[in-house]
Amino acid sequence: MPVPRLPACPHRGCLGLLLPLLLALLLAPPARAGEPAPGRGWLRFADGNTLSGVLLSRNAAGGRVRTDRFGDIDFRDAEARFELEIPPGVAPAPAPAPTGSAPPAPDWQPADLSVGVSGYWQQKDGSTTSNLSLDLGATWRSARHEIRATLAADYKVVDDNVDNNEQSGSLRWLRALHGPWVGLLSVNLERSTFAADPLPDLDYVLVQATAGLGWRQAWSPASETLLALNADRVALDVLSLHRRLTWRPLSLLLENRLRLSPKVRLDHTLRLYRWPGGETGIDSDAELGYDLTDSLRVGLRHEMRRNAVNRDAAQYRRLSLITRVSF
Repeated sequence: MPVPRLPACPHRGCLGLLLPLLLALLLAPPARAGEPAPGRGWLRFADGNTLSGVLLSRNAAGGRVRTDRFGDIDFRDAEARFELEIPPGVAPAPAPAPTGSAPPAPDWQPADLSVGVSGYWQQKDGSTTSNLSLDLGATWRSARHEIRATLAADYKVVDDNVDNNEQSGSLRWLRALHGPWVGLLSVNLERSTFAADPLPDLDYVLVQATAGLGWRQAWSPASETLLALNADRVALDVLSLHRRLTWRPLSLLLENRLRLSPKVRLDHTLRLYRWPGGETGIDSDAELGYDLTDSLRVGLRHEMRRNAVNRDAAQYRRLSLITRVSF
């Protein structure tokens, strides 16, 4: 019985065309399920920092984002989340602005809001001392600007007599220049008392205005260093004596905001002063904190002053426990 034969290909080279096509289909990598197409959006961290960028990949634990400022960053879902921007065709069209209205305000983002409380109670040799310190801090950021405001109060009582009652506040504006360079302007206010023997304690108001040029380096979305050289103008009004004293020192500012681990953070501010008479001064404030939750932190705070602008004490060191709540 004759064996049937397949009809021959009417065109020469059919087999030569089919073999590469079959090989391409067999060797093609399988499509990954759940792999998102790149899309722009915001990477929001638990501590309030926000970065814009493009989502490159996702996995069971987190993903990778190509940020506009720091390049490619891997993140974990336990520390951050990525939010895609709403497509322009889906978002409702904004209402037209009335003719002659002012341009829209810059896109400010609240980066940090915290409240810190520390204190102690001591009884020694029949004398009782109690102290309470409170500070509030808030930071807002836009594409090229950063504004930080602080308020602080320190109240100390020794044997039912007020030994210290100090209030202070500051406002600082940073503007990004070319590359890592930044310009800064700040104003610090303080009201307290200081002793000048043989006179009684004198009430004073201190105003410090600062202008400087600095270098800022971001090590990660939650860690950065600022180094700035500043020209200061300090005015001290002694209210009891109706006198005003002024100085124009130079200062060097070093700030470190470092995330040492997912739970541990170090904030350190160091100011070195060069006074017109040739003397030097130092003002240091370091806080090492441990995050109990996303909003509650406990830590140690170390303060040191020597020949600084504050007149309440020529020099002192203080180590205290602090509890801080962030929003």
